[in-house]
Amino acid sequence: MTGVGVLVPVGGFAPFLAEALDAVLAQRPDAVVVVDDAADPAVVLHPDHAPHVTLVRRDARGGPAGARATGLEHLPEDCDLVALCDADDVWEPGKLAAQRRALDDPAVGLVFGRATVVGVDGRPTGETWATPPAGPLDPVALFAANPVPTSSVVLRRRALRDAGGFLAPVPVAEDWDLWLRVARTGHRLVAVPEARVRYRRHPGGLTADVAGLARSQLRVHRAHADLVAPAQRDRVLAADLRALARGLARAGDARGARAALAEAAQVAAPSPRDRALAAALALPGVRGLAGRADPYRG
Repeated sequence: MTGVGVLVPVGGFAPFLAEALDAVLAQRPDAVVVVDDAADPAVVLHPDHAPHVTLVRRDARGGPAGARATGLEHLPEDCDLVALCDADDVWEPGKLAAQRRALDDPAVGLVFGRATVVGVDGRPTGETWATPPAGPLDPVALFAANPVPTSSVVLRRRALRDAGGFLAPVPVAEDWDLWLRVARTGHRLVAVPEARVRYRRHPGGLTADVAGLARSQLRVHRAHADLVAPAQRDRVLAADLRALARGLARAGDARGARAALAEAAQVAAPSPRDRALAAALALPGVRGLAGRADPYRG
């Protein structure tokens, strides 16, 4: 049977790491590598986990992609399947077994599951995550939206190598870039709905930086724009620019937000929501409230 190795990057204070490792180890992978991505203080494993986990420390920050690349170097060669789990997420029971069955098909290079979004307290936030039907994921649909929860992914090592590895040109949305690179190589991406994870939203998460995430998504979409027809490309790029505008408004950069909205309007006709945001940004008394809505709800 093909071996499974799990990579868990840790970039800083990790209050949920023990819970994540409990869930991973309960599913009996062949190897688990925790990568301390130059965290301060350094990562210390719970005594229950230390005998079953390889802990590797980086001297300089590499971000999630760099940390996973380091972890891959420490996985045994016979781990032909590479599973991902972030330090604040949790695998649900049966997740790994369902995905191993799907990977019996050699044409499948990556399998992923579904996520329940939870808060710091572990309770569902009410946020919905796209749930494509079971089976192959269309690369064109993947360009438009990322329905792949990173902590639900298991990759064939060969597919990862063919795609150029973990390293990406963006600090966040690096996972989306990888899924698109895997799709470009001809390896199939397959949804396995039975493979479920709990994805945790919290203020320290990388995706809490709305503007930073939007900038990275914009770079990813521009890099892979040839995958889709021009009309779809323009719709997606305009959506990225609108998200950037909302993120900049949220950060108090009204000038930058107006510029992003203007660029979006050159690509696609503005929506009523865009016009409302532009109007708010033009009024000094209202400007401070623009973009303050929860970025993960509607």
